[in-house]
Amino acid sequence: MKKQFVKFIGLAAAILILASAITVVAANAENVFAGQVIVLDQIPPTWFDSKNGFVNFLRKHKTDVISANEDNEWNFKAMAFFRKPIGDYEVEMVFYDVGNGSGSGMREFRGSVTQYTQDRNSKSLLGRATLTRPTFDANRKYFVEVQSHGKTVATGQFATKGISQNQLDQEKRIDNQRKEMQKEMEEMKRREDAQRKQEAEKQNKQNEAAGQDLF
Repeated sequence: MKKQFVKFIGLAAAILILASAITVVAANAENVFAGQVIVLDQIPPTWFDSKNGFVNFLRKHKTDVISANEDNEWNFKAMAFFRKPIGDYEVEMVFYDVGNGSGSGMREFRGSVTQYTQDRNSKSLLGRATLTRPTFDANRKYFVEVQSHGKTVATGQFATKGISQNQLDQEKRIDNQRKEMQKEMEEMKRREDAQRKQEAEKQNKQNEAAGQDLF
């Protein structure tokens, strides 16, 4: 499964994620959100004024929907919290398409990326990704897992918002048809102009010949 996605990354850059994750020193947040992947609309700052500052930030900026950017892609930002230190530097972040449903019952694998924690005792992970087409699409629901040695240590869900690939393809087809029609009209005009020029030249020659006959 991993090799398939790594190959896709190399060919189409389907999903880009931070090469190194950071561990946030916020034990209170780790306890509150243990086992969860929190999708955010904003990256958290590196420090907070109060003990609950981090928890309050996550609750305020948690989102279930990611809107497409101007490139019709989705900027994925999330924090994963583990119930206990995983004892390793490496985890896998795995994405599944669950269509219009919820949960992880009916799901289709969309990709996975290896992530590295800051140390073996880390209980949190900050990740950021660009979800691109055609691997991801608009108006779909996705399930994300963080796995350590094949065991799921955190999960979350989110939906994508924007113009679907079918709509984009349809717009592209319409645009191509419009361009083809414009080319055909330009070609018809070119032929008509050439024909009128040819007829005008023919008429001029006939007029010259008629003028010579008079003398």
